Amino acid sequence: MLVTALHSHGLIVGGQETIFIEGAKGVGVIAGRISESDARRDAINQAKIEALRKAGVTEHLSSYELLFTSESDHDYSEFFSSDVQSELQGAVQYYQIVDEQRKLNPYSNLFEYEVTIDATVIKYTTRPDPAFITKVKGIKGVYDRGETLSFSVHSTKDCYLSIFNITDNNAYLMYPNQWEVHQEIAAGETKEFPFGFVEYYLDNSSSEPEVNRLIFVFTKEPVYFFQYEDEDQSTDAEIIFSWIYSITPDIRRVDYHTFVIR
Repeated sequence: MLVTALHSHGLIVGGQETIFIEGAKGVGVIAGRISESDARRDAINQAKIEALRKAGVTEHLSSYELLFTSESDHDYSEFFSSDVQSELQGAVQYYQIVDEQRKLNPYSNLFEYEVTIDATVIKYTTRPDPAFITKVKGIKGVYDRGETLSFSVHSTKDCYLSIFNITDNNAYLMYPNQWEVHQEIAAGETKEFPFGFVEYYLDNSSSEPEVNRLIFVFTKEPVYFFQYEDEDQSTDAEIIFSWIYSITPDIRRVDYHTFVIR
């Protein structure tokens, strides 16, 4: 995990249609190595797909399948590719489970987990800006305990940056924080991180290597994330994605980098 040391924050962006969907159902099969919890997660993801379909977001549903698989496996690299991002026409921003049950399918003789959700779906009216290009450089694949994290960021347009870190067990807002406030990154400028008199130490309390996944969210306007707790700014991966989806594609760019602390 990242430990911050000091040396010496809602804006929700408009421009999209919000649709409330009731009674979207999904089913996951309990069979073989698929446990009941796995089947429940699959049922929730299928219910999200159904909510998108009911909202009229019918194109590129395979990209949404990829999204939900990425959320389950904590592997977001393929999902955050520019090709997939440009395809997305909407997203399930919030959902609530209104019914769930485990039952036997009389035709397959297999147990299934059925979930019913009510969902808020965002339909985008804008597309990603092809002239808004961002780059993150200098992140290594492997770090030792006690090393510090540093890198550079570059953007073709004036923008602001939020950085999240997701591990197998935790998720939190890394930047901005109580030591480093939101700063504008000027167009054409290469900016070195950390931006202030702060160092980001890398630590791993486990005996096994820890995988860290950094999600960089660049926005043309300052968009603030407040849904966190305690001084570590801990949150949940699903909350992070809901926040990202609330930002219209024309003003955001998302990048992903993963590294291991050994």
